[in-house]
Amino acid sequence: MDEAGVRLAPTPRGPVNAQRKTPDDPPDPRLKEDVLQLSSEIPLERIQADNRLKQAGADGILAAAGFLHDRKAEPRKLIEALRFIASAAFNELDAGQAAAAREALAHCLGHPDAGVRVQAARALQVHGPGAQRTVFLTAIGDPERRVRWAVVRRFSDSPAELDKNQRGILLGYLDAGTRAEFAGADLDRDERLSAREFKGTSEEFARLDRDGDGAVSLQEWISPVPAEVRADVIALLLRIHGKLTPGQKPDGYNPWLPSSDQLDTVSRWKKWNEQVADRTPAENE
Repeated sequence: MDEAGVRLAPTPRGPVNAQRKTPDDPPDPRLKEDVLQLSSEIPLERIQADNRLKQAGADGILAAAGFLHDRKAEPRKLIEALRFIASAAFNELDAGQAAAAREALAHCLGHPDAGVRVQAARALQVHGPGAQRTVFLTAIGDPERRVRWAVVRRFSDSPAELDKNQRGILLGYLDAGTRAEFAGADLDRDERLSAREFKGTSEEFARLDRDGDGAVSLQEWISPVPAEVRADVIALLLRIHGKLTPGQKPDGYNPWLPSSDQLDTVSRWKKWNEQVADRTPAENE
């Protein structure tokens, strides 16, 4: 009986290996697969993938950031990866890793899907743009206001992150050609500038021809940037002015009027920009 008991006894097993290191245990999902599971239709799978990526620390964040470069990725999957990065702890990354993650976020600002651009802008707003400051700043020209407003909120809170040249980029959104310049270029007097009449580059022509009809109208010439974009630009400039030069009264600018009729105001803003001393931006890598 004793001998039979020994033979029939189950094989002794050690404690459960939480890291799944025993040969009989299934392998952990790869981090890239977890990134894909963030957009699963099954809530439990989404939660488990999020937990595994967070437990992986820097490797989990970098896996999500690497996925952002996948040209074939569906927008909904990119959006969930971006949401994960926005909620991640960047203090787990070293300087090089943080720079790579921010570069991936900035890459998504050029995506054709507005939802992807919104989530990328929010992530950069949360974590700071680092070396991607200029790329993030120019997203203030995005047609989606939620993207523009992420830029406004970030640099309203941290105006010293922008140097003189970057503030100059903002002021460039308020520039325009004058009515007299348009009349001089409009040789056939039809109040439209054809590509033949236009003296600038083809890239400049395409930028001014907002409706894509093959000609630059007088309205496009005197207000080359849409009023709603200029409204957000001036909102940011006013906040920067108040924080960098407190006590000084800024010049008024009405974004709903033609840009060409307010060039004197723009000129005074540019003089202000030249007089404001640059501060060394605090690197948020």
